[in-house]
Amino acid sequence: MKVLKRVLRYASCYRLYLFLSALLAILYVSATLICPIIVGYAIDEIVEGAINTSLILKYIIILIFIIIFGALFGYVMNILISKVTYLTVKDLRNDAFNKLLNVPIATLDNHAHGDIISRIITDIDVVQDGLLQSFTEALTGIITIVFTLVFMLILNYQIGLIVFALTPLSLIVAMVIAKLSFKTIKNTSKVKGDLTSFTNEMFENQKIVLAYNQMDENQAKFELIDDELYRHGVNAQFYASLSNPSTRFVNAIIYMVVATFGSLSIINGSQILTIGLLSVFLSYANQYTKPFNSISAVWAELQNSIASLRRIFDWLDEKEVYTQTNESILLYGDVDFENVCFSYNEKKVIIDNFNLHVKKGEKVAIVGPTGCGKTTLINLIMKFYDINEGNIFLDGKNINELSLATIRDNVGMVLQDTWLFNGTIFENIAYGKDDATEEEIIKAAKDAFCHDFIMRLPNGYQTKVSIDEGVSEGQKQLLCIARLMLRLPSILILDEATSNIDTRTELKISKAFNHLMEGRTAFIIAHRLQTIKTADKIVVLKDGKILEVGTHFELIEKDGFYKEIYNSQFQTN
Repeated sequence: MKVLKRVLRYASCYRLYLFLSALLAILYVSATLICPIIVGYAIDEIVEGAINTSLILKYIIILIFIIIFGALFGYVMNILISKVTYLTVKDLRNDAFNKLLNVPIATLDNHAHGDIISRIITDIDVVQDGLLQSFTEALTGIITIVFTLVFMLILNYQIGLIVFALTPLSLIVAMVIAKLSFKTIKNTSKVKGDLTSFTNEMFENQKIVLAYNQMDENQAKFELIDDELYRHGVNAQFYASLSNPSTRFVNAIIYMVVATFGSLSIINGSQILTIGLLSVFLSYANQYTKPFNSISAVWAELQNSIASLRRIFDWLDEKEVYTQTNESILLYGDVDFENVCFSYNEKKVIIDNFNLHVKKGEKVAIVGPTGCGKTTLINLIMKFYDINEGNIFLDGKNINELSLATIRDNVGMVLQDTWLFNGTIFENIAYGKDDATEEEIIKAAKDAFCHDFIMRLPNGYQTKVSIDEGVSEGQKQLLCIARLMLRLPSILILDEATSNIDTRTELKISKAFNHLMEGRTAFIIAHRLQTIKTADKIVVLKDGKILEVGTHFELIEKDGFYKEIYNSQFQTN
């Protein structure tokens, strides 16, 4: 299967471990096959009547040494296989997470976030468990089947041929059951992703659920998905449970045929087959069929792994944001939109034939009603989405020809939605500038007016914070602003950047921003028009098109749409 071939390419990076594992597996299986022969010799020695005690003791000592060395070979083999498995899964998980960082935002929009998390974490855990068992059973199982059959053919080709002729029965039974079970296991894996996605959605929006009293409705939805998971799980388990007893039945037939044929040969006075040799064949018949039982026992786990691998590789095959180079260059801040058109889907155009020239150092405010395309424009500058038509130029260079590193290094953002990771305040401010000194971080904090409240915290800049705890919403916003002030990019994007800050603090932040924006290009999105009066250029959007462009006073004098929303805002207030 393509999926297994693909995961084996990951494992092939560790060829040395695989080679040593195979070598140790051969030694381990050989040891287990030699033991019955020694026991058979001992039995024949006893049956013959004249017991040679020293010879029997010799057999026992040899047997003990073989058992010890065989166990040692098996132990080291299992360690190496575990190492290969965990390294393979580690690489797989790294690639899956790396894909998360490099796919377009549109790809993330088209996937439920819980489903992506399920693929990167849950599905890879399933693969890890399945591969660990499958590698072990497949390696030792195949070698055991081949070597046992060879030993039997050498010792007695007639019995060996009988066993070989009956072998396909086990394979046919296993393959038929596997075909029946795979579809249900695949469906089970998909529904698990749906359940994770729904749970994640409820967790992130718990306050909304409680506020709208939708607990019972969402509980019913959860139980519906859970019932579907139960149905698929039961069906998958039913088919998987058929595998082991079915192969055991076939294996019992093989054991019975060997015992019957061997016993009749001895009764008929065969000089080739002895009682001791028969015991060897019975042991081999049992040992030969064990791999089929073991493989069938882990077959369900392997099918689960294959289903999860399909989901993982589907994710890894998602298209990434592509640029011709990873080199980062310095931009000065000129931004040009040339006949830009964009839509998230074919049903509705968000940006329609947008043209705008922004010079270095200009402060441009973008205003308009909800859904007019303000935030979308910012997303296009950041290349979070690819435009459908037209061009965007930064310093005269097409944005599609610039590396993502150049865009992200030269454009800084502060958004309405704050984000802090689990770590210290110091680390959160320094995010994006690894070489920042303590003096730079403290200066950025002071410029963002958050130094004072930081110093009042129990451990100052070393206080642990996260998105959920440690500081208030307004303080989180201040820390995000300090993070931007530390980087000093050429182009600034402020999307409702002061929405969570009280009026008094907002005045201070505005002064800091004015200082920060000196000589830098700035795009400001704000619903409170009072905050953008000093902008060099105000762009008024409606339905993705520019209605008006000008300064605050120019637009007021035009007595157009801008004046209408400006007056309505103050009347409302």
